[in-house]
Amino acid sequence: MKKFFTTTLLLYFSAAAFVACDDNKNDDPTPQYDVISFEPAEHMAAVGGKEVSVGDVTLNIWNLGGDYTYKNAFCGASCLTELFDGDLFTTADGTVKFASYYDPQYSMWGGIAVAAAPDMTVSEQPIAQQFSVWAEGGANNTATYAVCYDSNTPTEAYPDYLTASGYPTITFSAARTVDHLWIANSSYVCSWFSGNDKALFEVKITGQKNGVETGSVTETLISGSDVLSGWRKVNLLSLGEIDRLTFKVSGIDVTADPTYFCIDEITLVK
Repeated sequence: MKKFFTTTLLLYFSAAAFVACDDNKNDDPTPQYDVISFEPAEHMAAVGGKEVSVGDVTLNIWNLGGDYTYKNAFCGASCLTELFDGDLFTTADGTVKFASYYDPQYSMWGGIAVAAAPDMTVSEQPIAQQFSVWAEGGANNTATYAVCYDSNTPTEAYPDYLTASGYPTITFSAARTVDHLWIANSSYVCSWFSGNDKALFEVKITGQKNGVETGSVTETLISGSDVLSGWRKVNLLSLGEIDRLTFKVSGIDVTADPTYFCIDEITLVK
């Protein structure tokens, strides 16, 4: 009888240990993410059915003597010939959308573009660096990143010039939680403010859900001689579940100074 009881008890605890072990195996506490890094392998889709692909982009830049070709960039000029103001490209599944504005008549764009053109040199013609990042490449050893141009903030005093996509905006088909993204300076901005010990360049990132603001995070990219080189991780968990991210530049004289910056590795909680 004693032998039977001992054997039964051992079998019970062995089974309990197996179940506990199996439960731990299936209940993985490690967070899972979807990461948007703008790399070619992600097959992001542009308007017109084309894939997003960086290459030569020619824009008419008056202070560069007319037509100027940028290398390794993608914006409205890459795939459009008419005025456009809306979602220029999306993730391959179409659930995350990136807005941009493009006017071929004036070779003007705003919102979000894509590039792979790192440049950490101070240029005498900063406008030639409007698709370049002040880093060695994309975030976390990637090549491609997003260029954000807040073309709305400089024209807020003139509402007729505001566009739907001028504030860099990302929308989600269904509400998502953004764990973090990476941010960097534009080479254009760094060249422009080189030697200016009074410059202040900030980017405010605002989350919304169903048209209601959920919170915001402000990142300072330049403060006098303190200039962000490379990429910085920005925690956005405080925004909660959102269906829209909007970026806005502040601090500088936005009516006269460039309003560009770069983002990469947008990390969404699965």
